[in-house]
Amino acid sequence: MLKLSRFNVSVIVVNYNCYTTLNDCIRSILLSKGVGELLLVDNASTDGSMDLIENYTDVRLKIIRLKRNIGLAGARNLAAAKTRSHYIAFTDADTIVDPEWLQDPCFLLETHKEFGAVQCKVLSWRHPDRIAEAELGFDGRDWTGMPKERLTSYRAILFPIGAGFVIRRDVWDLVEGFDPAFFVGHDDVDLGIRLWLSGYEVLCSSEGIVYHDGGNLRSRKDIAPIFQFYGMKNTLSMWAKDLQGRTLVKQVLPFSLLYPFMAFWRFGVVGVMAVISFLKKLPSILVKRHEVQRLRKISDEKIILMLRGGGALPVQMFARDFRLFYKKIFRRIRAIV
Repeated sequence: MLKLSRFNVSVIVVNYNCYTTLNDCIRSILLSKGVGELLLVDNASTDGSMDLIENYTDVRLKIIRLKRNIGLAGARNLAAAKTRSHYIAFTDADTIVDPEWLQDPCFLLETHKEFGAVQCKVLSWRHPDRIAEAELGFDGRDWTGMPKERLTSYRAILFPIGAGFVIRRDVWDLVEGFDPAFFVGHDDVDLGIRLWLSGYEVLCSSEGIVYHDGGNLRSRKDIAPIFQFYGMKNTLSMWAKDLQGRTLVKQVLPFSLLYPFMAFWRFGVVGVMAVISFLKKLPSILVKRHEVQRLRKISDEKIILMLRGGGALPVQMFARDFRLFYKKIFRRIRAIV
């Protein structure tokens, strides 16, 4: 097994109003093995969460305070640009890490050059015997909520969850990190797809463990519309930027006229605004598309396989929304009659 020194992994955490979890997160990272430096980026928090960190004296902790919120993806890129380690690890401010969370991911990346990024085994902070998040793989299974014992071997996945993964520096530089236009939401999905297209596999470790308290931020009434807006906009941007032309023709364009209706059905006015914002940004998205396609080493076949298994293909998403819409209308008609 690879022996981790104290100075070969740069860990990046972005904070935005995570008062209840930030202190536990930072403490657990600094107590874990292999951490050469910890870059904490504060995205203009207003809840006093950064006051909790003032008494830390560990020289590995480097704090970057931003005057405005530049988004999760942008803040992560900003921090990564200030590191020079061979490995870069990401975790969230609502996460606690296991003392050896970096060991297995770094070992896999060191011994298998075909791997671009390795995600940790993400367990629930509140229910540590359960899998909190285990993203799309070739098996098409949704492992979320299953006992942690079910995930006992490595599995190829579509993308590494931002709550805990490690990426090699050379791979990060090649794909140029996260897309900063993805303010929040699907930034890790987009990164994973681009890694696969660039010829690198994404793996989920069964040993490196983090405990995630995800979902709380997304459910907050003041934050939920932001996730809804960027969730819709970033999904459209991801399709337009990453998929091959023939995939777009088969999977996306036949439903293009339905996008505004689907957006309104899901998120109301916020969804429609997201579609309009996407259309305004389309010229710059197409410029990025050129670079993604230039780095492409494989077809969309593996990507489509994993998306289909998780019911995340555009045609599947539209079909699902249509069925829900039909059922709702039918129930209303029956209630009137």
